Amino acid sequence: MNGPLPGNGNGARPPKPKRGPRRTLASAGRLPGIARVIARFGAPFGKRFTRNHFELLRLAYSAYAGLKRSAPLIREHGANIFTQWTGDPDAFGSAIMLEGILRKLGAEQVRILTGALGHPQNVQMAKVCGIEFSHPNDGRIEGGLACMVDASPPLGARNTSGVSPERDFFFVADHHTGMEEVERQSKEKGVRSIRHAFVGLPVGSTSAFMASIGLAFGVWDDIGPKGRAAAALGIYTDTSALLHGATALDFRMFEKLTRDDETRDILAELRDYRVPSEWYMYKSISTQWMMSQGAVKIAPIGRVPDEHRDVIAEIASDLLRVENTSLGIAVAWTDRGTEVSVRADSRLLGYDKDRIVRVVEHLLDKTFPGLSGFKYERRPPHRVEGGACTAHNTAQDEAFHLTFVDAPTGYPELDHCRGCARALLAALTELKFQDPEEIQGLI
Repeated sequence: MNGPLPGNGNGARPPKPKRGPRRTLASAGRLPGIARVIARFGAPFGKRFTRNHFELLRLAYSAYAGLKRSAPLIREHGANIFTQWTGDPDAFGSAIMLEGILRKLGAEQVRILTGALGHPQNVQMAKVCGIEFSHPNDGRIEGGLACMVDASPPLGARNTSGVSPERDFFFVADHHTGMEEVERQSKEKGVRSIRHAFVGLPVGSTSAFMASIGLAFGVWDDIGPKGRAAAALGIYTDTSALLHGATALDFRMFEKLTRDDETRDILAELRDYRVPSEWYMYKSISTQWMMSQGAVKIAPIGRVPDEHRDVIAEIASDLLRVENTSLGIAVAWTDRGTEVSVRADSRLLGYDKDRIVRVVEHLLDKTFPGLSGFKYERRPPHRVEGGACTAHNTAQDEAFHLTFVDAPTGYPELDHCRGCARALLAALTELKFQDPEEIQGLI
């Protein structure tokens, strides 16, 4: 005798079980337990270090295991490694480490894609380390796996503006942008998939994370002393000489990378770079027209050509070194638009150090509404770094600096930057009356 038919008693088939929640784009996937992590990293790092930093090293293990499982996809294929539009030491150090891993897994061709070098130290690094890079739009390997380091999807946003989009990403590692933000913007821009996503990493530099994966794959010897020096410089620069935002992994990776004499000699050469003489002219102008209110200092610079754009961030950093300064902002007119660089230190704000992020966001939103270019470390103390860029609009620019500049200098670009500086101070004053506690310690 046959048993009862499956169903609900009236001959209908039972409903199909519901599928589980869809995996998010910016997910690191299933993470390993402590036994596997110690088995892989216990020898090079020590078991105590591995246990103490298990949450971070399990991400490194997940990246290692995921790439190893994906070897059939990598083998005999090409890969494109996108950095920020302006490649910096951390981006290049991370890219070199990832290139070594992909080649070890069988990639036939790997290209590092960077739009510009910008800072003289980046130029020096590319020359000394023999880094070959291609344009992120014209120099891509057709059909190559899309990877990103020290930047996050989607392409064409934030610090990759000007780069043509990709819809599917293979590997991403970034310590800047959080998962929620990457998820939101990727969906808005039509990104379909990110196979291996490691974003919002709790490290001071992406190079430290990539170096730990490279150590697991055994590629440190393959990339040679120049590659190790590049990764070490990436750690060194992104943590301000291991003084700001450096984690235990940054310290450990820097120490391990620089154990041999040849790597240390190359690193010393990379740190010894020269800046163009024009930079001192820009710094002189910014000092002459600097505006300040309490612990906030804003420096209008005027016109800065594309090859000297990195002086904007350097001037903002110089402002922050002035005694009793919590917020340094530099404003410049460039070929890309009005660019603002922000450097802040939350140590003078008392117990609620997160306020510095909210203050900077308020200033940028009021002065440059609708921008999403502010990129920062969300875990003070102490340093907050970011910026904004808005394209030029002739009619708005003219009205803007005529409204805010009561004593024109005769140089429209400088007048425009002075107008922006005054608008930022006006937004700060507005916040003072709206929420006095928010700016406590700043003005």
